[in-house]
Amino acid sequence: MSSFTPARSFDDATALRPLCDGRFAADVDLGWAAPTAANGGYLAAIVVRAILAHADPLGERRLRSLTIHYLRPAGAGPLELTVELVRTGRRISNVRVSAIQDGREVLSALAALAVPALPAAGTWLPDPPVVAPAPPREAPRIPAHEWRRDDSAHWLQVHEAAPAISHRVQLAPRFGGAPFSGRQPEHGEPAQAGGWITLPQPHAVDAAYVALCADVWWPPGFEPLDRPAVAPTIDLTIHFRADIPPAGLPDQAVLGWYRSSAAQDGLVEEDGLLFLGDGTLLAHSRQLAIFMPA
Repeated sequence: MSSFTPARSFDDATALRPLCDGRFAADVDLGWAAPTAANGGYLAAIVVRAILAHADPLGERRLRSLTIHYLRPAGAGPLELTVELVRTGRRISNVRVSAIQDGREVLSALAALAVPALPAAGTWLPDPPVVAPAPPREAPRIPAHEWRRDDSAHWLQVHEAAPAISHRVQLAPRFGGAPFSGRQPEHGEPAQAGGWITLPQPHAVDAAYVALCADVWWPPGFEPLDRPAVAPTIDLTIHFRADIPPAGLPDQAVLGWYRSSAAQDGLVEEDGLLFLGDGTLLAHSRQLAIFMPA
C-alpha cells in the first residue's frame, strides 16, 4: 500500500499560531512523515520558525546554529513549542526550545543567532561537487529503473511505498545509488546519497526550508544494505553558513550531498552539505541515527 497521503503545503504544514510568553502552537502533518513518524527535517523547520518568530521578530540577526535532540516520535496533531531567549549579546543570541505533544516532550533544541557581517579573520570554502544541473521545476518524473545521474531533464518518480515526505518534494539524484541495493562503497570511502531538491511550487530558500533540506533525503547508509531498514534520528545539528535574510534567497533548487563513514553498534552518522546552483554554501549538517532492521 502506498504511504502517500494528502498533505498541506510546506508553509501551511509548518505554520505557527502564537500563544503567549514565547509559546507557539503547530499542527504536525504526517503527509511530511518519515517511515516511523514526522520527519526530523520537517520538525526542524517548525522549530526554526518558532525561534525566528520569538527571538528575532525584526529580522536583525541570522540563525547560525541549531541542534535538536529528538526524544520520542512526533505523531499527527497539535504540538506546543516553548522558546526561551537564554542570552542576547552584541553579536550572538542563544535560544532554547522545547516541544510538547500529548503531555510529553518530543524534542529539545539549542540555537544561536548572530548579527550579519561579523568581522572575519579569514575565509575559505569547500568547492561544490561537479554534477549535472537541476531539471526545470516543470520537468516530468521518470521511474528509478530509467534514471541516470546526469539526467537534467527529469525528476525522479519515487516508489509509491516511499515515505510520505518523499512525495512532497522533487528529487534529482546525483550521488550514490538506490536504497537497499546492496552496493558496498569502495574500501575507505563513505556511503553517499543526495542530489537536487525542490518543492513542486516556487518557494524562497529561507532558513526553515534549509532545515527541511538537511534531512529530507533517504540516508546514505541505506544503499549498502540488501534489505529494508529504518534510521530514526537521535540528534541533528545544522550550521547555516549563507546569509539568509528573513524573506529568504530567491526560489531555486538546492543541492544536498550526504555522506556516512561509519555504521557501528546499531548507530549511523550522516554529514550533509547544502549548496545553491551558483556554488553558494548554504549549510553543513550532521546527525546521529539509530540504524536497525525495518
